[in-house]
Amino acid sequence: MRNLKRALFILLAMAIVSFANISSISEAAAFSDVASNAWYYEYVNRLVSLKITAGIGNNKYGPNNSVTRAEFVTFLCKAIGLTQIEGYTYKDTQNHWSSKWLSAAVEANFIDKNTEFYPNKAITRQEAVEMLCRSINLEESTENTSPYSDVKSEIGYSNRAFEEYLMLGSVVNGQRYFYPLNNIKRSEVAAVIVNLVDYIADAESYKAAKIAELDQKEQKAREEKEEAERYAAWKESVKHISPELLNNTQGLYKGSVYESNKYLIDQSGYLSGWGKDYGMTEEEFADEIVRVGSKFLLSWYNADYTKIDKLKVDLKDILETNTIKNSLQDNLDYIKNNKFIAEGKFYTSKGLIVCTDSGSLGLRGTIKFRYLKPTSTNVLSSEIVSGTGKIMQVGVWYEQDYQVSFYPEKIGLKTTAMHAISKVRISQIKD
Repeated sequence: MRNLKRALFILLAMAIVSFANISSISEAAAFSDVASNAWYYEYVNRLVSLKITAGIGNNKYGPNNSVTRAEFVTFLCKAIGLTQIEGYTYKDTQNHWSSKWLSAAVEANFIDKNTEFYPNKAITRQEAVEMLCRSINLEESTENTSPYSDVKSEIGYSNRAFEEYLMLGSVVNGQRYFYPLNNIKRSEVAAVIVNLVDYIADAESYKAAKIAELDQKEQKAREEKEEAERYAAWKESVKHISPELLNNTQGLYKGSVYESNKYLIDQSGYLSGWGKDYGMTEEEFADEIVRVGSKFLLSWYNADYTKIDKLKVDLKDILETNTIKNSLQDNLDYIKNNKFIAEGKFYTSKGLIVCTDSGSLGLRGTIKFRYLKPTSTNVLSSEIVSGTGKIMQVGVWYEQDYQVSFYPEKIGLKTTAMHAISKVRISQIKD
């Protein structure tokens, strides 16, 4: 007879679920304490749609509140389709609001007869998982080991709920925890009860969906871990780079230096395609980009008008053919005519190889430089120093951010231009 009653209960619950699923979640109350981005948001909405809860009053759900033993039994009764009945009464529930729900639960055999029930006591996760399993006749698992790092005894029901994907605990640093002695929260109960309702409706479909959901979460967790490790490695590679340059988004394909570097590596094809043409691995070609780009900046910012022939040789080695034809001599004349003497150091990294806003390959870096006598005023006045309103002075160390452009000639990687992407500023770089 009891099994027949349980079967009727389950059929009734399935009917309730089928009807509830037709209802729009938009009918659910918008609780002021349930944010739309909270992990339990959809679960709480489902509970409201299923008419299992209306919250705790004042337009609140109380997601972080603990749940009493009486409240949890009531949630379970509603989820599996029980109704309130007269019947067994505990010594401490005779005049309690939940007495008829407790009678229904005793009749359904998922709580035991006893002298007292302690209805107002907060229910632990261990107590909750036992009631959960018993409410739908799930027996304790026979497995001898637990998937949870913190469950060493009384593992039967938590194991069974895990096997059925009803309660899965939490994963922290690769370890799964159940927290059996913790009081279960209303946010957690929302998930448990919705899981139960869906399980009753179609256990196999429910489990298949949960497996797919878990696979997706695990994949996302792996991707997030890989991304975090990648970002940490990138941060390490640019730790000596000024914040001004790292925060400079001018001329980038993506919204940040990191994302533009990542795009260039993963999607642009520059490192693999151009590198292959030179018989280089992607890593080797990245080193070549840094070498050629650095040589360009250092050649210019260590130029000496008295050594113009050496500068010409150095620049012809790294400049693209058309640039040599069209502008090299003009630049050399500028250095010579203005008695240009500079001293500089270039700070860059493979982490600063980026895809530019035009979709081309670029290398970013900061040049720390100073001009020496007898450099002309014409050179010194070519830039106003940021924050001072004054022209540059001989002997003072400045810094400026640059982006170098490249072209792949058959004989090797060449530069086409260097573009200032910041104003000149007093140098803060400490060697």
